[in-house]
Amino acid sequence: MSKTFIIYFLTILSLFIIVGCSKDKSTEPEVTIPQELVATWIYQSATFNGMPMHPGFLLRWLQATATARFTVNEDGTYIYEELDSSDVVIWTESGTAEVDGDSAVITITNNDDGPVEPPEIFEATWAIYEDELTLTTIIEGNTVVFVATRQDSG
Repeated sequence: MSKTFIIYFLTILSLFIIVGCSKDKSTEPEVTIPQELVATWIYQSATFNGMPMHPGFLLRWLQATATARFTVNEDGTYIYEELDSSDVVIWTESGTAEVDGDSAVITITNNDDGPVEPPEIFEATWAIYEDELTLTTIIEGNTVVFVATRQDSG
């Protein structure tokens, strides 16, 4: 074999090793959830076109549900839980949360019945004042506002 062939072969082999060993760079964007939104929130009230309504009516709570909460995690996951009067979880939903400025998109991918097909999508704008979160969304042309408070961690 000629020296040129060996040098050429080693050069190609080196390129394959370098390319094969390089770190795989994910094309998925990094999840960025604002730190002030990372918490467990308890639904307190709601309005439908400015009229006060019970949040359970608008969220279609189970009959035994006394309250509901949702948790937004740093990694962009979320869980929604309905609790009975003894604070026992009787229904859960989970999925992902995406936040861009004051806009949030929650995608429900699973619930107690299994995978949600197709996933349900909830879009809202959000604002936090002290420990109170306001979510505003439009449902079939109607303005719905939910108010939730940060659950004490103690």
